[in-house]
Amino acid sequence: MQDRIELSLLADYYGAFLTENQRELIKLSCDEDLSLSEIAEQKGISRQAVRDAITRGSKILTEMENKLGLAARDRKAASLINGIRCALESGEDDASESIASIKPLLKELSEILEGKDGV
Repeated sequence: MQDRIELSLLADYYGAFLTENQRELIKLSCDEDLSLSEIAEQKGISRQAVRDAITRGSKILTEMENKLGLAARDRKAASLINGIRCALESGEDDASESIASIKPLLKELSEILEGKDGV
């Protein structure tokens, strides 16, 4: 299940690098939760052809994420934003303590958004 969610996310980021057929088959598999057999029947192709197209598409998406790291960068940024939100909510009584805990998170978030983190 997690693999399908990850593949769907990568398709959102890098789907333009796939053929139309690969994009469509990955969408049916991940987003519509259809089995290979169901997709094959719907498209009028063999189950093996569906599997091969999804496998090739998945490989392309994974390679693009390994090279560009956009999904990982956005996950890290979202995590830092959540940390800032939690620090603000928990530090309502002591503003200076809240600010002190937020500064390093903001610095790290800034480095991610400015491309200085190497991702």
